[in-house]
Amino acid sequence: MKNLRKTNVLLITWFLLFGPCSAAPPTGQWTPLQIIDVNSQPWDASPRFKSKTKTFFKGPNDSSLVYAHFAPRWDMTPPIDPLGPHYHHWHEWAYVLDGDFVIHEPVSPKQKSGMLSHFTQGTWLDRPAYTLHGGVWEVGGMRPQNACTLLIFEEGDGSVVTLGPEGDHFKPDFPDKPEPYMPDWRAVKQFNHPWIVHTTTDLDWEADTKVPGRLLKWLSDDQTEGFRARLVKIPPGWEAPKKHKMSYYKQANRFVYVIYGDLVINQLSEPGAAGAPTKLTRDFFVHQAPHSLFGFGDGPVTEAGAVWLEVIYAKGLAVGGGEIEIPSHVESGAKKGAQVQVDG
Repeated sequence: MKNLRKTNVLLITWFLLFGPCSAAPPTGQWTPLQIIDVNSQPWDASPRFKSKTKTFFKGPNDSSLVYAHFAPRWDMTPPIDPLGPHYHHWHEWAYVLDGDFVIHEPVSPKQKSGMLSHFTQGTWLDRPAYTLHGGVWEVGGMRPQNACTLLIFEEGDGSVVTLGPEGDHFKPDFPDKPEPYMPDWRAVKQFNHPWIVHTTTDLDWEADTKVPGRLLKWLSDDQTEGFRARLVKIPPGWEAPKKHKMSYYKQANRFVYVIYGDLVINQLSEPGAAGAPTKLTRDFFVHQAPHSLFGFGDGPVTEAGAVWLEVIYAKGLAVGGGEIEIPSHVESGAKKGAQVQVDG
């Protein structure tokens, strides 16, 4: 346990010194896993979304993975400057860790009050570019009941395009950034629709047919665009099957965010190197970049069991990368990555 704590302290110290994870591993070389204890990270000095935020991962094109916490409303006074219906030029996804919030989901720029969607703990959002969301203050009597904490990954710079005669301009979420240009929302011929799944009521756990002993909830799986999201659950005392103990991707990126329990993974700088066991608990985040080894040690890897959110991009960190590859397996003690592939 002392070694595990020491490893975690070193990882947290690395983050505080050098900032959020970078998403640019050297092509064709082995690169270490990037691990963040989100609970140990300070809150952003310039918070996002009019909430408390921790931007703990930065990717290409100003993309970012944000931990956002919204306090409960203390009165029913409408906001002075509500953000009405808007869209982004890029894809985003979100997962509610706890609490709830309410948002409009319009299907047309002519619609004044879109469908009300009540996001609760476990809700998954997969929102394509050019998807309308947000709306007026009126919500038909349905209000958020609690504080809300969620993960939000934006594949772009956080900017929005608002609708209407007074709002058809580029409105950055960041107050210190200038408006780069004036897009015309009227020129958009087709607006998209989001995919929203309430995982606690819409989905049941099912056996993972590729990895014995694991359970899955499939959230999104778009092979054409190269984007996949799942919830993964393992029981107390779970041991990784031999062929799934150590694997890597050649060009895919994988995110793991621990929602519950504990999980011990084995960090290796390259095949054949000495492993560094690291214990992950709730709110630990792992980025497995291309040619980054993700592995489990021998014997049980969890005491209480674990549940995590897993998101995979086929290439880069934006939709459109094509078919997601099958991960490659590394034999224990091997000097080079074996060309054996394991589906899981």
